[in-house]
Amino acid sequence: MPLIPQVGRSSFRARTLLVFIWSVLILGVALHLFPFLWMVSASMKPTQEIFKDPGRLIPSEPTVASYQLLFNTHRTDTVFKYPMWYYIANSLIIVCTTVGFQIPITMLLAYAVSRLHTGWPKTVLFYFAIGTLMIPGEISTIPRFLLLSHFPWPTRDIPNIPFTDVTAPSITFIGTYMGVILPACFNAFNFLLFKGFFDTLPNELFESARLDGASEWRVVVSLLIPLSFPVVMVTTYFAFTAVWNSFLTPYIILMNEQSKWPLSVVLYKLSRFLTGWNVPEAASASPEQLEMMRQGIGFNALMALSVIETIPLFTVFVIFREQIMKGVRLQGLK
Repeated sequence: MPLIPQVGRSSFRARTLLVFIWSVLILGVALHLFPFLWMVSASMKPTQEIFKDPGRLIPSEPTVASYQLLFNTHRTDTVFKYPMWYYIANSLIIVCTTVGFQIPITMLLAYAVSRLHTGWPKTVLFYFAIGTLMIPGEISTIPRFLLLSHFPWPTRDIPNIPFTDVTAPSITFIGTYMGVILPACFNAFNFLLFKGFFDTLPNELFESARLDGASEWRVVVSLLIPLSFPVVMVTTYFAFTAVWNSFLTPYIILMNEQSKWPLSVVLYKLSRFLTGWNVPEAASASPEQLEMMRQGIGFNALMALSVIETIPLFTVFVIFREQIMKGVRLQGLK
């Protein structure tokens, strides 16, 4: 339903309101698009031109040299010790595995709370699940690191087996993909989306399936998942974007394992590497920076790497756009 009905749009007051609404919307779109357009423009400029005329969106001599250099540059221990496709593969491995764990685990827990449990077990599970939303991620960083350092002991040192001098068994996830994946296997926000949708489904559908002899797993696979497909797409997109853009956890867990860095960590490392000098002059650069400058890598490469990192997010949105918008409408109408 339109905000202003078609019948009353001919009046001066309605037209004025429409012009104001369109102006605000166009301004909002422009403010959101300008940083992205500037990033794309800067990625196609030489570094000298970025500093000389930073506000210009159209490059004087557009070039894709910065993109080529990212994939063909000589390796440096600080940033590009491995080929660029290596870091892209790391990001895909982390995000696909995390989403593959997170969506089924979150959906099944939401289904259990919504349809299987009643009374105090349901209340306890619900508040336990959403309780993670009340704790900022920064606060849990150190306890999570200690827990992953020698799982399952969230302490600084591994304790001994009671009444013995034998150290208790433990396993470390520091420096491994699983150290990044395991903490993200559940998401409380997606849990709320799933549970809110499951609560709206008619209970008669599930009861009739059970009367026909369907097991609980059969109910989930043949009934629940097809009905909740739009919500699954929405939560999958949210999970994908969150994990793809995640920086702090991969940086802490994989700090000493450059072979497993995702693109977010490489982007940060390149940014820190380049900001060691304020202008592209040899006088303020270290030997490694001089080598990077000799190859032509500068802030244009940083912008090119930022563009590369946004491509999967844009691609996933385009592929699942229809289902995502349908899921958003379902949640809004609810």
